[in-house]
Amino acid sequence: DDCPICQLPIPLDFKQSSFNVCCMKKVCHGCFLAAQKRGMNDCPFCRAPRPKKSQALAMVRKRVAVGDPMAIWFLGAKYRFGHNGLEKDTARAVELYERAAELGVKEAHYDL
Repeated sequence: DDCPICQLPIPLDFKQSSFNVCCMKKVCHGCFLAAQKRGMNDCPFCRAPRPKKSQALAMVRKRVAVGDPMAIWFLGAKYRFGHNGLEKDTARAVELYERAAELGVKEAHYDL
């Protein structure tokens, strides 16, 4: 995949990129750093304020309700590992991964 801002390939090391729940985009840390140098602390892609952890799950669920494939995959990952206050539920995670895979998310294919 490529960074949606600079169009350079996102490094395979997941520590060198971040996933934004506001826009469901993975952005390289170079673009995050460039935005911070300009004094911007919001999302470098959609410019939305970074949500608090308590708001993030509500934002993701809202996007899942409208059928956003990346949000479906992301919520599946949260159920798989029991993050963001969700109880670990492998069956629900697999259900969400299958739905995201049907919609074309390659990460969901990998996680299945």
